[in-house]
Formats: sequence, C-alpha cells, structure tokens
Amino acid sequence: MRSKLAIAAIYLSAALAAIAVTPDYKAAGMQAFENPGEVSNSIYYFLAILVFTAFILILSRYKAVLKLIMYSLIFISICYVFYPFTGYFSAVPAVIMATLLLKKPNWIVIDVSAFFISVGIISIFGISLEPLPAIVLLAVLALYDAISVYKTKHMLTLAESVSKLNLPMLFIIPLRRGFSFESLEKRPEDSKEGKKAIYIGVGDIVIPNVLVVSAQCFSASPLIGFIRVSALMSLAGGLVGLTILLRFVGRPQAGLPFLNIPTITGYLISLLI
Repeated sequence: MRSKLAIAAIYLSAALAAIAVTPDYKAAGMQAFENPGEVSNSIYYFLAILVFTAFILILSRYKAVLKLIMYSLIFISICYVFYPFTGYFSAVPAVIMATLLLKKPNWIVIDVSAFFISVGIISIFGISLEPLPAIVLLAVLALYDAISVYKTKHMLTLAESVSKLNLPMLFIIPLRRGFSFESLEKRPEDSKEGKKAIYIGVGDIVIPNVLVVSAQCFSASPLIGFIRVSALMSLAGGLVGLTILLRFVGRPQAGLPFLNIPTITGYLISLLI
C-alpha cells in the first residue's frame, strides 16, 4: 500500500513541480516547437519516439555503445532541466548526477534523477503544445503503448535493455525496508526472494502530465489557488487512471492507456464547467 502511495506522490509532485517552474521555462525560451498550436508537432514528436525506440533496439546488442549514448543523452537532458535556473552552470548538476549514476546507481539516485528529468520534460513539452496537439499526442501514444506491450511486445524488450544500464528511465519503489541494489542487471522481482520493488516508467509520469501543464498554460479556465480548473481536472483524471493501473502491479502493463484516457477525459469535462 505504501509503495502505491509513493508512486501516486511522485506522479502528483511531478505535475505540481512542473506547473511551478513553467514560468521559468517560458522566460528562458525553452519551447520545443515554434507554433504550439500545430497538431503536426504531435506527429513529429511521435515519429521521433519511433525512431528513438528503433535506434535503442538496434543498439541493445552493443551495450558499451548504448550505455555511452544513453548517458550522453541523460547528461544533456539534465543540462536542459537546470538551464532556466543556472544558465550555463547547468553542466554542474548534470556532471554530479551523471557521476552518481555511474558510481552509485542505487534506487535513490535513480529516482531523484528521474524526478528532475520528468519535471523538466513535462514543463518543456507542456509549454510547447496547446491542449489539442497535446490530446492528439496522448491518444496516439496510448494506442502505441498498448500495441507495443500487448501485441508486438517490443516495449518490454526495450525496457529490459534500458533497465540494465542503471539509467533514470524508471522509478523504483522498494517494497521492503533496507532494500538496496547496485545494479539492475537482474530485476529484483525475478529473484528467488520474491518481488522486492515495483516500477513505473518515466514516460508514464511525463506524458499524461504534458496535458496538465498545457492546460495550465493555454487554457482560460478559472484559477483555484495557483492551478487552473482545466489543469486540475486533467490531473485528477490522471490520478484516477493511476489508481486503476496500480491494481495490476505485479505484471507488465501498458501504462499510458490507463493514464492518458482519464487525463483527456478530465480536461474535456473541464470545458463543460
């Protein structure tokens, strides 16, 4: 139960943190697309994901090369995440995190790094896509996730390849006190001692919350405190979907259909209020 609450806390905290830092990202000109209202932006983003997935699957046989490329991408991502606050000095936290991931890849380091990266990506793409393109992206990715997990199963292969590199591509929630490990070469739930941790991918935190930040930035709905009704309803929908998803803990699931559809539904309901 506590592990599920921890995942819900990560999901909620990432969304709220992304909303909080969004003005800084906008001021720094961190938009990924020049025209956030273009639906074609969502298609370009989806195609980029397909190319990246194919690239990783091809390189999965060459672990040294894959590790070098992935750590380089993580370093660049962390630089972008901190750039609005530290400018060119963003390389400092990027070096620190990359070093910790290389030298001490425990679950705490991985989760903290994954959280910072998630918040940054949510904010960047939230300010880069208006709600309609964001909804298109969420719908397409929900379908793709379902196909890639239940039909082709290549997403499971991708997850297995990346998880062995000790990268912040997923959140690790221990199920037992004193849980620790030095490598993800063997997933803890596959050990003879039984399941030791549960996982949720960074994409499952990022993708639905892109619509939350988009609604916060581009919607004209009323404010409740610091958050707009449309963003709040989208976030609430995502949390409902997360609650349903967590009922299936213990076997691999396509998370985005569970998360994206309620998030979209929450946003659409907010338009009627």
